[in-house]
Formats: sequence, C-alpha cells, structure tokens
Amino acid sequence: MSIKDSGGFNVRRRPDLDVSGMIAFVARIHVGGGQWVELLYSKSDLQEIRRIIGQALKENA
Repeated sequence: MSIKDSGGFNVRRRPDLDVSGMIAFVARIHVGGGQWVELLYSKSDLQEIRRIIGQALKENA
C-alpha cells in the first residue's frame, strides 16, 4: 500500500519490518534538497494519530 501526493509525502506498509505483534509502516517526508526523513510507526500508532486528527477536525468544524 502506498499513498503519495505531489508534495513529497509517502506512506508505505513495510511487512519486512514487522516484529512480534507490531505491524510496521514507514512515512517518508521530503524536506528539501533531495533529503527525506523516514518515520517508522506501528498500526496502534496509526490508530492514535487518526484519533488525534479526528478530534482536531471536530474542534475546528
């Protein structure tokens, strides 16, 4: 699975990085000058991020 846009943002599922009970994802963010920052996170991290974003959207609606 991959999500991309023209702004230099990429999220991928990385089964090769899975460990006991953790499903791994990597977010790559282009920070300019040909450099990328990679963030490794788990499925539970993703669920928490979605909760926080949902809460922020409700507050700003």
